[in-house]
Amino acid sequence: MSEPSPSLASRFQLDPAADGLELARRWAEARFAGGFAERLRAWPTEVERGRMVIRCDLDPGHANFVGLVHGGVTAALVDIAGGGVAMTLLKPGEHLLSTDLTLRFLNAAPIDADHLVAEARAAYADPRKVVAEVTVALPDGRVVAHGTAAVSIRRRET
Repeated sequence: MSEPSPSLASRFQLDPAADGLELARRWAEARFAGGFAERLRAWPTEVERGRMVIRCDLDPGHANFVGLVHGGVTAALVDIAGGGVAMTLLKPGEHLLSTDLTLRFLNAAPIDADHLVAEARAAYADPRKVVAEVTVALPDGRVVAHGTAAVSIRRRET
């Protein structure tokens, strides 16, 4: 398994000539590309237009005080997967910002689970926004949480 780098500053370069699907594929190839997703130990394992799967390898640093995966980890996965699926829909020169996040916890996630998987699908998209539905599950398929993530699409300033 590839370990996160000691430097967590984002190394992911946003190429203004590439569309979002290409950028998402590059992220999946790079696996750990810096920033918060790397700190979380999360990266895309499946990427297609309108769908993305994020894997998060768990370690003791993801735990809450009672030995379960902290709810903030799950919330972050909804945000990362939702933003990631929105990324797959971007045109060259566009970027996105999270605008809304909802989350419903359904089952506890034990910290001794190997990893969590967040699967996101675009539920709604127009030229200004994307709303994604996200399911977070344990390796055995048991669903931990369901959420939505909304993002605003913006043109890059030149």
